[in-house]
Amino acid sequence: MDRKKLENAILALAGKPELLARFKSNPDAVLQELDIDSEWAAVIANGDRDRLRSAGVNDGITILVSRWFRDDVGDSGSKGQFHIDEAVQVPPGRVPDNLVFAGGCSHVPDLLARPEIDPPAAIARLLSAYERLREVLERAKPDVMMVTADCHFQSFDTGAIVVGSAAEHTGSMAFFKRPDLDLKLRGAPTFAHCILQAVRERGLEVEDAPRVDLDHGLIVPLRLVLSRADLPIVPIITQPARCFSPFGARAFGEALRSVIERTDSRVAILATGGLSHWLDPGKFGFVDVEFDQYVLRSLATGRGIDLSNLEPYPLLDHGQYEILNWIIMLGAVGRGVRGEVLAYEPLAASGGGWTVVNMQLDQSEAAHA
Repeated sequence: MDRKKLENAILALAGKPELLARFKSNPDAVLQELDIDSEWAAVIANGDRDRLRSAGVNDGITILVSRWFRDDVGDSGSKGQFHIDEAVQVPPGRVPDNLVFAGGCSHVPDLLARPEIDPPAAIARLLSAYERLREVLERAKPDVMMVTADCHFQSFDTGAIVVGSAAEHTGSMAFFKRPDLDLKLRGAPTFAHCILQAVRERGLEVEDAPRVDLDHGLIVPLRLVLSRADLPIVPIITQPARCFSPFGARAFGEALRSVIERTDSRVAILATGGLSHWLDPGKFGFVDVEFDQYVLRSLATGRGIDLSNLEPYPLLDHGQYEILNWIIMLGAVGRGVRGEVLAYEPLAASGGGWTVVNMQLDQSEAAHA
């Protein structure tokens, strides 16, 4: 069910006492007036905030259903769980022309800096998954690749998403006592400026960064999956400590679609980070496996972009501040493209739920046109 239809139905009930009374008496009798089906009328009538939140309905609206339609003033019946309605089929997505690879993986520094702190079998499964993703990327033969990561050490001028426009990017993992784990990348200034222009045309704020120092957020995944050393890279850096907007990340990703469509190059995009992961004092090492599985199931069923409908708190509460990096990628790929989960390992010592996902572009509508 379309999120806007659900919101409009709830607001209509809130604003019309006579309609609300008829709805409470017999929800099915007013389906046509509300433009919703019987199933979702029952969800509203039962005050099921969890289902409504998972459909992307604004929290300020979902709380009305428990307070008014279930007479639960304190909202004591809501659990804060998330639901994927797999009974509703998601049609195959339409991948932008020229997009030849999309995927996501964690950028945990310990995977390279000190892998011995985690169980060897789990590390072996993760590294095998990175190798599989590298093979997919290599077969795609991209001419340029965008990589999303979040800001860890470098301070930029704004709170906006950052696009690195330099001709070269360098850095090392000296912060983790591993200066030998360094990386030098070729940039793509022309392509980067096309991104900046497209995002600004959408009315979105974006920062042009002539220098992006590489840290583990880019070094770890790219050392593991980069198919060739001379592939031009455009780093896209989110700043969740300054501005956390799932909707904004989606809008940014959707702006990338026009750049991909207009270019003559074969384009790849890689998201990095997470999944659940806390740096808060006292919470490092906690892994929210249940929520991670919700995210991965969303990706596997072609619903990953729906994560952008969630408000900031539900994501941050589950340690998902790096999800912005994924949402940008998902905005570029579009709804309906399924993700193949190559690995997921909840590892307390290194501090998170680590994953590797390949977006199955070859199964999209465009691939069969």
